[in-house]
Amino acid sequence: MIIKAFIFAVVLYGCAVFWMWLRQEKFIFLPKHGEAPPEFERFQWDRTVNGVRHQGWFLDKGKPKTVIYYGGNAEDLAGHCEEMMAELDANILMVNYRGYGRSEGTPGENELVADSIALFDLFCAEKNSSPSNTCLMGRSLGCGVAVQVAAARPGTAGIILVTPFESIAALAHAQYPWLPVKGLLRHTFRSIDFAPEIKIPALVVLAEFDEVIPAGNGQKLGDALGGPKEFVSLPMSHNDINEHPGYFETVNRFINR
Repeated sequence: MIIKAFIFAVVLYGCAVFWMWLRQEKFIFLPKHGEAPPEFERFQWDRTVNGVRHQGWFLDKGKPKTVIYYGGNAEDLAGHCEEMMAELDANILMVNYRGYGRSEGTPGENELVADSIALFDLFCAEKNSSPSNTCLMGRSLGCGVAVQVAAARPGTAGIILVTPFESIAALAHAQYPWLPVKGLLRHTFRSIDFAPEIKIPALVVLAEFDEVIPAGNGQKLGDALGGPKEFVSLPMSHNDINEHPGYFETVNRFINR
C-alpha cells in the first residue's frame, strides 16, 4: 500500500508539473483586446516588424522627449491613450505586444524583446531622432522587456521601471515552491542578468503593498542596475499604483530632470 501510494503521488506530481509546463503561457501572458477612443485614431502608429503587424500609437505632443512604454502582461495599450495623453509630460510611443489588442502573432519572451528592439530602431529612423531623446518605461512584465531593450540600445536618456522584478523564475518559485520552475520556464525574463549592463539613469517605482511582485524583488533588481538610480515607494498595490497622486509627478520629474 505504501508503494502504491508513493507511485500514485509521483504520477500525480508529474502530471501537475507537465500541466504547468504545458500551460505556462496562460499564466505569463494575458492578452487583452480593447478599443482606443475615436479621437486617438489620428495617433495610430501601426507597423510591421519581424513579419508581424503591430498595433500602436504615437502620442505626439511636440515635446523634446519621447517615452516608449511597455505594458504589463494584462494590458491592452488602447486603454492607456487617454491617461498617458493627459498625465505624461512627454511624447509617448505605445505598441501592443504580439497577440495583444489588434497586434498579430503569439506572445513569447524572445519575440516580444526582438519586436521591441526592432520597433525602437524603426521609430528612431522614421523620426530621424537620436536614442538620447527617448526614455524607456516598463510596468510589471514590461520591465522585463524594457530592461532588455536598454541593454541592447544603451544610448537612451533613461529607464523607468514600475513594479519591476528580478526574474519570472524568482516570482514563480515564491508562488509555486513545489515546482522545479527553473527547468520548466520557457520565458524567464531574467532582468537581473541584464541590469549591470544598464548604465543610464534609472527610476524604480515600487508599490508598498504589492500583492503580485513583492517590493523587495523589485528593489533587488534596482540595486543591480549599473548606473545612477532613484527609488520611490508609493503606498499602493500592484494594479492601482498609477492612481497615486505622486505617480505621474515622480515620472515627469525624472523625464525632465
